[in-house]
This record gives sequence, structure tokens and C-alpha cells, in this order.
Amino acid sequence: MAKLKVLSVELIAPITQKEQILEYLQKKGTVEVSAVTGDYTSLQDRSQDRAALDTDASSLQSALHALDAAVPVKKPLTAMLEPRIALSEEAFAEKAAAIPETVALAENVLALQREAAELEEEIARLRAENDTLEPWADADFPVRSGSTGRVSYLLGSVRKAVTREELEGVLSAAFPEIDCVEFEIYHTFEDQTTFAAFCMDPDAAEVEQALREYGFVFAPDCASSSPGEKIRENDSQIAADETRLREIGQKLTETAEKRGDLQFALDALAARRELLGAAEKTGQTERVFLLRGYAAEKDAERVKKQAEAKFDAAVELREPAEDEDVPVILKNNGFASPLENITGMYSLPGRADIDPTGSMAFFYYLFFGMMLSDAGYGLLIVLLTGGALLFKRDMERRMRNNVKMYFFCGLSTVFWGAMYGSWFGDAPQVIMREFFHKEIGPLYIWTDAVTDTMNVLIMCFILGLVHLFWGVLMKGWTDIKNGHKLDALFDTIPTFLTVIGIAPIFFGLFAQDSIPAGYTPLGTFFFNVFTAVHNGLKPVSTYLLIAGLVLVIATAGRHSKSIGGKLGGGLYAVYGMFSGYLGDVLSYARLLALGMATGVIGQVMNMLGTLPGNPVVKVIMFIPVFIAGHAANLAINLIGAYVHTNRLQYVEFFSKFYEGGGRAFAPLEANTKFYRIKEEN
Repeated sequence: MAKLKVLSVELIAPITQKEQILEYLQKKGTVEVSAVTGDYTSLQDRSQDRAALDTDASSLQSALHALDAAVPVKKPLTAMLEPRIALSEEAFAEKAAAIPETVALAENVLALQREAAELEEEIARLRAENDTLEPWADADFPVRSGSTGRVSYLLGSVRKAVTREELEGVLSAAFPEIDCVEFEIYHTFEDQTTFAAFCMDPDAAEVEQALREYGFVFAPDCASSSPGEKIRENDSQIAADETRLREIGQKLTETAEKRGDLQFALDALAARRELLGAAEKTGQTERVFLLRGYAAEKDAERVKKQAEAKFDAAVELREPAEDEDVPVILKNNGFASPLENITGMYSLPGRADIDPTGSMAFFYYLFFGMMLSDAGYGLLIVLLTGGALLFKRDMERRMRNNVKMYFFCGLSTVFWGAMYGSWFGDAPQVIMREFFHKEIGPLYIWTDAVTDTMNVLIMCFILGLVHLFWGVLMKGWTDIKNGHKLDALFDTIPTFLTVIGIAPIFFGLFAQDSIPAGYTPLGTFFFNVFTAVHNGLKPVSTYLLIAGLVLVIATAGRHSKSIGGKLGGGLYAVYGMFSGYLGDVLSYARLLALGMATGVIGQVMNMLGTLPGNPVVKVIMFIPVFIAGHAANLAINLIGAYVHTNRLQYVEFFSKFYEGGGRAFAPLEANTKFYRIKEEN
């Protein structure tokens, strides 16, 4: 477990070599560039250049989305394990030269997408118009009301099925003096009738009034053509639009073969933007430029040697000052490095902190396995992650670390599942009983967590106490490392004495007097060891507790200047210790709770799969219920184990010694998504 030593880097070189030096540093990806302040003038504003890059990048990204929608790519489940495509520097430069053409290609894709959207909108409009005109398809004149000069015609509909006789009756009832009216019905539906009413011009107002009172609605205006003609015109236009849509789809399919070029251009522009951002942070005069930043010690020395040999540059390395905002770089072994991301999610270590990742690793994997606690699930995780580590050796570091983390968590899950005898719940017992009519006993090595909850709970509390004590030791080590040896002594010894002194009383509330029936040899051994330790501590626990309390009261308020302040600080520390440690230790009951939840749900799934009495039906039902039920159980409890294991580290463990507040190391590098420059010796 370590934080790498970070040095301050200062590079001065001719301004004519600035771009080459920045590109060199970006390829190395080992130096963080920080803003230069002081006598050097800042580089001219490059916001316009960045805006141009952002515009092109936006076009490329939108074009990729358009191609993905038009020509979806089916990716296998293992796609997330695939590394970025590696290109040599020569190949990268060659493809970068074609970026303007690629951006133009993206603009063409977006133009086709816009045209396709307009065509789809027009097709939808024309079809809606046809739906409106369909009831008037038999009319051989324009669908609009009007007059010939002597005869008026009213075209419309009522929202019911009516006959010509009923319409005539409505009109005669309202205006019996009007007898020169003719109705022509075009379509009669269950909830609509379309028709035309012909009458003399002087009678048009009364006819319209009578029909409106009956629910008459005028037909849509169909300009100069008849409805049938308009529908045929629309159908012809729809056919032409659909033909053009197919042409556009074909062009997009052909363009999709160049999806890789779009992806490369997007990556290259992202790398270029990083360079512009770094260039703006440098200082310069008319002839030279100054770059300041940070790098790990070994990388800084390598950069100094290579930059001075490759360019006309002078590089100075120095220890950062106390007031500098130095980034944090973590370096751990293969067992702990997968958890560096877990530490970073909380907060990276500050300047006075030590890296907690290595100290956390053993407990993290241990607790994760206790919470998931099914050997069958753990075996699946180990096989999947182990296979990925074995056969996908080209995975990138971040993904490999994530896979390794779950590999170790899977191993721990297999261990605890075997200890509890849980293999896909009680699947072995159920299968043998229901399908082979044979009874087999429990498979646990230690005990059954579902039935022997009290002893498992005690084990959870003991492991939690060890975890907390390890955090206290980390606090002492941090104080010693920072030159506070007395603080290390006063913050650890009184705590140990007090908590160990009260532990027998606390554990006595849960301890059993005799070994439970059916205990394995290992379970009996654990029970005897716990009983011996418990009985051995009981006679001296009172003395340890008194000694611890006296030391806490005497030392906890040592930083206060007044006697009252010292005493008050000591008494408050006693209260905080009892309330804090009680709550912390009880938090580890979640190790039992989540483990039991996994086992019980697994058993319920097995029971549901064997409910049918018919043997054939039972087999047919058991298989899908077993697969779906245990898959859901694994998914849900995998998330629960991850969340609550993190919580035990962040809340209970880190609170004993860890401050955090460090800033992540952000080197100048090509933060690409699809392509990377191949590393060359």
C-alpha cells in the first residue's frame, strides 16, 4: 500500500518546439500539466480553436448516433472487455490526415438524417390527410362547400349513422316551407355519415342552420381536386418519399462501413482538445515557453532524461512545497490494486494520510463473500471472471482491475458459501430429495447461517471488532508517520483497553452455554476458542475497562489549555467511544443479514421449482424457475453486497483514521474511447 512520491516538473524550451513537446508528453501520459503563473505571459486565447473542435466533434458524435440508429451493431456480452484498437504512431498520423474528409462525411450523414426525418414527417402528414379524405373518396368534385350562382352545396358529416330520409325529416321539421333540397350520402359508418346537401341559394342559410343543430360539421377543404384525386396524388407522393427513404437507408448502410473512421476522428479531436488545454496552461515569452506540472518520481526522471535528449529543453525536478496542491498517485500490489477505485470513490488520501487500499483489501473481500455467501454463486463469478482474466489478456488496466476485484470477491464467496453449506441455496438437498428420492445431510463446513444465527452473529461482531481495531492501528501508524508519536500512543492504547474491557460483557449477551447439535469439528473448534477467550477475559475485563477509561479521560482532552477543558474533553470522549463503538459493532450484523437473505431467497426459489406433484411437470418447471430465480437472486444480492461492503469501509473503517481530500492525478494524455497509440519501446 503506497502513495507514489510525486515531484514537481519544470520544463523550459524554445517556443518553436512547444507543440512537439506537448505531443511527446501526451503520448507518454505521465505528466500532469498545471497552470503557469508569475512573470510569464499566458498563451493567447485558444477558445475559438476549441470551439471549432467541439463543433466537429459534435457532428461526428451525432453522425455515429445516426448510424447506430439506422444500422445497429450487435455487440457480444464480452464487448466491454475489448481494449481500444492500438495503432502505431505512423498509422495514427496517417488516419489523422484524413479527418477533414471524415468530418465532411459526418455532415453528409447528418444531412441524410435530416432529409429522412423530413420525409417521415411528410409521409405521416399525407397519410393523416388521406385518412381525413377517405370518407369523401366517392365525391367526384372538390370537397368544399360553395355555390354555383343558383345552387348551394354543403358538404360535411354528422357523428352517427343516418339515412337520407332521416336528414330530410330533420330539415322538414325545422323549415317545412323548404322543399327543394337534395341529399347525397357518400359513406355511412357506425359513428359517422358523410353527405352533401344541395339547395337553392336563398335557402342555404336555413339548411345550414337546421343541419348544424343536428350536429353537422363541414368537410375539410380539398382545394381544386376531388378527394379521390387528392388521395391518389398523396399515395403517389408517399411512394416517392418511401423510395427516397430506402435510398437514404442504403446510403447510411454503406456509410456505416466507415464507422471506424468516424470513431477515430472523434478520438483524434478529443486528443487535440487535450493538447490545446495543456498549451493554454503554459507560460511563454517571445522565444521560450515554460511548462510546470507533476509526475511520479520514476516517471519524472525518465521524462527529464528523454526530453533533454530529444529536444532543446531544460527540465528541473524538485520536491513540491508544502502549500502546493500535489496530486495523488496510488500504487498497490495485484491483490489490493483492484480496490483503488473503491478508495477513489470515497476520497483519495490527503497529504497527511497513508493509502488505505492495502489495509482495506483483505476485509473488503472477506466481507463481500460473507454477504453474498453462496458457494454456487461464487463459483459462477470465479469462472466468469477467471475466464476473462485468462483469455482476455489484452484488457485495459481499469477493466482488468474491475474483473480482478470480482474474482477475489468470488473466491471469498465460495469460501463462505462452503462454510455455511449454501450451494445455490439448498439445491443439492432439494434435487436429491425431489428427483432421486434420497436424503443427504447439510453440506456446511462450519454451520448453517440460517438456523445457527446467534453463533454466526457473534462471528460477525468479532470480525467487525478486528476491522475497527485495525483502523485504530492505522490511525496510530499515521500519527507515527507524521511525527506525532504521543498522539499515536494516546489514541490507540486507551481505546484498545476500554473496548477489550467491555467486550466480554457485550458478547456475553449473545453467547450460548453449550455447543449446538450437529456442529462440525470446525464449528466446535471455533466455539471452544471463543468460549476460552471469553472466559479468559472475564476476570480481567473490569480492570482493563477501568484502566482504559482513566487513560481516555486523562488524555483525550490533552489539546485543551484549561483543566476544565481537558476533563470535559476526556468525559466527552468516553461517551463518544461507548456510543460510537456500540453502533459500529452492531453495523456488522449486516454481514449476517445479507448472507441470510441470499440463502433464504435461494431456498425459496428451489421450493417454488418443485411445487408440482407430477414428476415430469416438476422437472419442466424446476429448470426455468431455478435459472431465473437464482439469476435474480444473484443480481440483487450482488448489488447489496457491493453497496454494504463499501459502507463498512467508508463509515466504520475509514472514520477511525482516514481524512481524505486528495486530488486525483490527471496527466496529459489522449483520453480516447475507441483508439490508442501503440506503446513502443
